Amino acid sequence: MNVPNHKTREYSGIVLDRMKHLSPGGKMGDLPVHLQHKSFIRTGNKKTGGPNMRLLRLEMDKPSPTVTAYIFNKFVHPIENRYITPREAACLQDFPIDYAFCGTLTQVQKQIGNAVPVKLASALAAEIVKYFQRKNVKGKIDIASYFTGAGGLDIGFEQASNDIIQFKTVFSTDIEADVEQTLLKNRPQWNFLRADIRELTPEIVRKKIGKKPNIVIGGPPCQPFSVAGKQQATKDPLGTLYRNYVEHIKFLSPEIIVMENVYGLSQVKSANMIEEIYKSFEEIGYQITHRELMAADYGSPQKRRRLFFIAANDLHYFQFPQLSHYEVENLLNLPVYNGAGNSFKDLATPTMKM
Repeated sequence: MNVPNHKTREYSGIVLDRMKHLSPGGKMGDLPVHLQHKSFIRTGNKKTGGPNMRLLRLEMDKPSPTVTAYIFNKFVHPIENRYITPREAACLQDFPIDYAFCGTLTQVQKQIGNAVPVKLASALAAEIVKYFQRKNVKGKIDIASYFTGAGGLDIGFEQASNDIIQFKTVFSTDIEADVEQTLLKNRPQWNFLRADIRELTPEIVRKKIGKKPNIVIGGPPCQPFSVAGKQQATKDPLGTLYRNYVEHIKFLSPEIIVMENVYGLSQVKSANMIEEIYKSFEEIGYQITHRELMAADYGSPQKRRRLFFIAANDLHYFQFPQLSHYEVENLLNLPVYNGAGNSFKDLATPTMKM
């Protein structure tokens, strides 16, 4: 089987030496001083240096830290002396092995890093299955997907479908051309439209679907709210795109809405974003709740935290998912966290870049 996005290159010099000296779970600061990057050698009380030098060897039986678009010269394979491939990163995000990401290497990395882990999305979607079942709803449930990206959230809904409830993405949209190619290749039935939500009208969406969707899902760009960034929040034009999202929801009037974002959203100092988001949904007639969920708690091999907002006409029928995994052996008999290396140990040897 030809596994897409599974290429590596040969490493040499100090980069290879660093990898050879990294034990499982080892970081740049654990290396001998002569192998540490100069930004990691303490000269005072503060250690400086960019994220490109924050080396980490993954472990076979422990989940990875958060996957982002910037881990491809950071995450070292648990056993081999090389960085992980995009395909291996996609395994950490629970994507199917044959799911091909299109575009330049940078764009592929961005799509994978920005995605919602599929198993986390599926755990949440399974609770939305129960939501509809409690309301005695059966059959196909139509989804309109915004800021779709590589489609991790949508695939999670696909996987949560059962004999009673079948989720179907009937509309998807994103601004990125490479995302368009990825979705057309893997999920052409998602009825993709490349557009900027600031220019896309909800009337166009309704016309493209043919009726109002049962569910609207999406994750407005999270960079303005990230605790790793500058937290510009609503000072950044991207930080206000959730308002466009709410405007579309007001017009489409779905039964239930999912909005996901980085957990740093709740820590923004310049504005009370949680309060503002609640007010925005309540003004258009929805009840709303939110919770931070961690991917490893639901079987993903990474400790990624995301903030999920659920809005509905009656939240009495909804509850957030209970944990399905636990970090250590426990009295609840839950399986322990899945390991990063175990998620891609059965992959064939990656091919070399030419």
